[in-house]
Amino acid sequence: MRYVLYNPLSTNRQSEAELLSELKKYGPIEQVQFVDVTKIEDGKKFMESLDINDDLVISGGDGTLNRLCNNLDLMHSKNRIYLHKAGNGNDFLRDVNELKEDFIEITDIVKKLPKVTINGESSYFVNGVGFGVDGMVCVESDKLKAAGKKVNYTSLAIKLLLFKYKKVNAKVTVDGKEYEFKRVFIGSVMNGKYYGGGMKEAPDQDRKSDVLSVVIWHDLHRFGALMLFPKIFEGKHVLKENKVTVLTGKEIKVEYSLPTDIQIDGESIHAISVFEASK
Repeated sequence: MRYVLYNPLSTNRQSEAELLSELKKYGPIEQVQFVDVTKIEDGKKFMESLDINDDLVISGGDGTLNRLCNNLDLMHSKNRIYLHKAGNGNDFLRDVNELKEDFIEITDIVKKLPKVTINGESSYFVNGVGFGVDGMVCVESDKLKAAGKKVNYTSLAIKLLLFKYKKVNAKVTVDGKEYEFKRVFIGSVMNGKYYGGGMKEAPDQDRKSDVLSVVIWHDLHRFGALMLFPKIFEGKHVLKENKVTVLTGKEIKVEYSLPTDIQIDGESIHAISVFEASK
């Protein structure tokens, strides 16, 4: 049996008939059962109900993948797992195959995910944890979506850079070594190269490695941050070494001088002062 897990509330929602037609492009399907992920009340019970020969197809983007990795504990699944591109950002797919395919097996990839811990609560993340302007963009975009408005993430980020975002100082501890940064505009702890729908925040990060990349944009004024921002789409911002610092390690702790918004695979959390990440 092939179980197709989908989110009917996603912005790129498709009917079951449309999904079936799409999935038939990637091979014959003898038996298929569609599962609305918003109706899975007990993820552990659902996974235990599967036969070892069943496989799972996740139809969605980064947010759906993050949700299922955590709710279903896919890291310990005995079943084959596939991803069908049906999201907005699709940074995970962009990272693992540069969008050359819209349907790939991800069984081994999701078995080695890092964790982020906030206020003692831990969860897996797929691509990265962003703070500063990046986190604020997600919080503000959620407000716009709730009001029924369309969101342009790039233009929203530029507006926040220029006007609304309040710079913070940050202390970053990497494998026990402390670093201090002032006037931080953007920062992230990355498992993959991309976030934000194609922003190449950590161009040298390899998700198959045993370390995470920490990228900090610091000692910047608003105009300087604005001038540097377009370079992120090609990963060339990291060449500005006196303004962008890249660190790598297994155990990361980030502390802010003021509470700041963060995002985890695009899901926003408001006003956090500290978080930890580990791989």
